[in-house]
Amino acid sequence: MLGSGIRAERVPGEGWQHGPGSSRGGWFVERVTVDMAVLRTVEFWPQTGFVNAPWIEDPDEDAFVRSARGIGELYSEGIRPARVQARHSQLRLHCFAHEPGRTDVEVTVFTEPTDGFEMAGVHLPDGVAALPATARAALVLDVMHAAALRVAEARGWDPQPFEAARAHVAARDLRFRWAGPAKTAPGRQYTARPVFAITDDGLGRGVVEIRRVADGTLVSCSAEMVTAGAETVFRRAAATLHWQGSTTVRIDSEDGLCITEVVTLPRLNVRGEGANAPESTPRIVVVGGSSDAAVPDTYDTALHLLLNELSAPQWLTWWSVAPDDVLEVWYDFVVEHPARISARRAGNKLRVRIERPVTDILAAADHVMLARTDVENMLATVRRRTDLGACPELPGLEPLRTATEAQIAERLTLSRRMIALVDRLADRLPGWLVTAFRADLSTGRTGDTMSGLRVQLSEWGVELTETERVEFEALAATQR
Repeated sequence: MLGSGIRAERVPGEGWQHGPGSSRGGWFVERVTVDMAVLRTVEFWPQTGFVNAPWIEDPDEDAFVRSARGIGELYSEGIRPARVQARHSQLRLHCFAHEPGRTDVEVTVFTEPTDGFEMAGVHLPDGVAALPATARAALVLDVMHAAALRVAEARGWDPQPFEAARAHVAARDLRFRWAGPAKTAPGRQYTARPVFAITDDGLGRGVVEIRRVADGTLVSCSAEMVTAGAETVFRRAAATLHWQGSTTVRIDSEDGLCITEVVTLPRLNVRGEGANAPESTPRIVVVGGSSDAAVPDTYDTALHLLLNELSAPQWLTWWSVAPDDVLEVWYDFVVEHPARISARRAGNKLRVRIERPVTDILAAADHVMLARTDVENMLATVRRRTDLGACPELPGLEPLRTATEAQIAERLTLSRRMIALVDRLADRLPGWLVTAFRADLSTGRTGDTMSGLRVQLSEWGVELTETERVEFEALAATQR
């Protein structure tokens, strides 16, 4: 039976004749072709095992192969860039049965071709389990490198890539570490990334680090996760990392679901010389949140008209006697649970959130009334949490309807004017860009269109007529 990557075919041998005037005849030989692979993995077997049980029965061999897990990942990482052409992509090492009383390490390399992988075996001396972790890892590297060089000699490979792989391991202090890609939270205040390492017991241990975007400071760290010690496992876990809101991050590892919250630091008050009060003032901040393209324009417009009211002086006067400095207002229309108002404190802030699934909004008979009800319920929650008195009055339902209709009509008129301007410039801009601008305007993204148009007009060197320039500046002024 032929091994993996080996092909055989019958070809004419010497003395073969076939052509005009000749008789058909001759004899065949077998031609064997080996499809070369690239050496990618150098590791001890078994690759992994149970957390709370031996991987190998003998303590010395068990401790050795556990230490070898991280060294193998590093050595493999170091050998791959050289793309060593080989019969097999793996050099697999294993420990022979323990021989009590042995004092030296014996490495046996199987130089005859084998199926599936290159192979080597190791006899270990007594006392390997008692070695300090770093010393045992160094012994693993010596054994692994010696076996790899002997295989390279037998196969006629250049030894330099293996020397580079050993240097790669040494430069990383014999410890395999891996950091996943960072993901930014909504609001762009924080990033989160998973960081894993393979420890001396052969297992992977990782945490999720949360850092401030502004200065890279580490502000939160998850509980430790325990996984199998392999980069492939780390990558699978990293792919599940995602933010749930702007302050909570989740990751699903072999150790189960891990949820980490941003730790809000105490408020920092910096006083000038002779100052008697903190240099901060109460404020109300409408942050925004998660929405959906299916949210009706009437609900969205009415909601934002009401939330904009909170910037008026009378609302700040009302809030100034609250026990918290900052009132943050959020909304979330992509939730899957029933509508509710949530509120929680974080440092000097009270963070309140309108949570309503988009299906509720679509089913409502009166979107303007629903928006007003949601804001009223939000304010009632704030009052309960702060013991504040009556708040200023919101606009009445009928005035709110009128203002909502007027703003929607104004946006529609603005979009039409912008579409007309883009159409006038269509012969001076690339077709794909005109199509993109029209698509944005069809969804009401007037601000994005104007900022993009200003950049692209400059990029493509488009000259405007006086009429076009006046209209462009007038439209741009509406977005400031």
